[in-house]
Amino acid sequence: MITLEQSKVGVQDKVVSQIIDMFIRESEVFEMLPFDNAVNANGSSTLVYGYVQVKTPSTAAYRAIGSEYTANEATVEKKTVNLAIFGGSFEIDRVIKDLNAQYNNMAFQLEEKIKAAVSLFHDGMINGDVASDAKSFDGLDKMLTGTKSEYGVGATIDLSTKTALEANASDFYEKLTEMINATGANAVLCNAKLKTKIQTVARYLGYKTESEEAFGRTIEKIGNVRIIDLKNKVSAAGVETPIIPVTDGVTDIYAVKFDVNTGFCGVTLTGSDVIHTYLPDFNAPNAVKKGEVEMVACVALKNTNAAAVLRGVKVA
Repeated sequence: MITLEQSKVGVQDKVVSQIIDMFIRESEVFEMLPFDNAVNANGSSTLVYGYVQVKTPSTAAYRAIGSEYTANEATVEKKTVNLAIFGGSFEIDRVIKDLNAQYNNMAFQLEEKIKAAVSLFHDGMINGDVASDAKSFDGLDKMLTGTKSEYGVGATIDLSTKTALEANASDFYEKLTEMINATGANAVLCNAKLKTKIQTVARYLGYKTESEEAFGRTIEKIGNVRIIDLKNKVSAAGVETPIIPVTDGVTDIYAVKFDVNTGFCGVTLTGSDVIHTYLPDFNAPNAVKKGEVEMVACVALKNTNAAAVLRGVKVA
């Protein structure tokens, strides 16, 4: 098991260490998400991770003298997921590099590529569906659809206006708390609109969200549970939309327990290099140099009780 922060240990290259820090600063998920670094390609063209998912726990019972227990076992299911390869490249002319006294274009391009890779991972973590894109991986929306961890199906909790929020604040907070308690969640994943609504609901009910600084950003919590806005994704046409979508004013919120053994985790290749970077060599021949940022990863849910989704929250 490894986290991005732990992957910096022993890294001699300061640039690589700084790049890992960029990923963590850009994503609260990458700050918290543990990775099971257990997949070895072994010369194969497929990167398959197999694990056992706990579906229902075992139970206990009383018995009378002279009687036997009724056998009961926890139910598990063997699961496999394929690691996805994702990232991107950029090109810089060596003349542009020579003009970088006032503006470091390579650092800018590298940071923008990291933002894009983080956004793509967040999107896959929620909306990923290998049936639609075989190069991606399944996300929480698909994992939780039709399970007992899917709350609020067919119903709507209206928080869209001040009046509606005040009328429904207790109902929403109770359902959110129920979901957090059921999963043992250490984070809830939402979009910016719903994060604001959660803060307003808490304030209205007399609770408070705690703020602190980490990695150059302000983080928000309810108790010990982090409230994480997964931000937006950008289409090829440059249009920004929330990663957790808002459809007709209605959205969802996810509760997750980050744990590599019994919860929701990332999966990557054997070793400690979760992130791979290939920086331009401006001393080599050819006028145009290429840089790349790449990850090989996916997500896995080790226990169906470790994540949940609340559907139908009206925010607009």
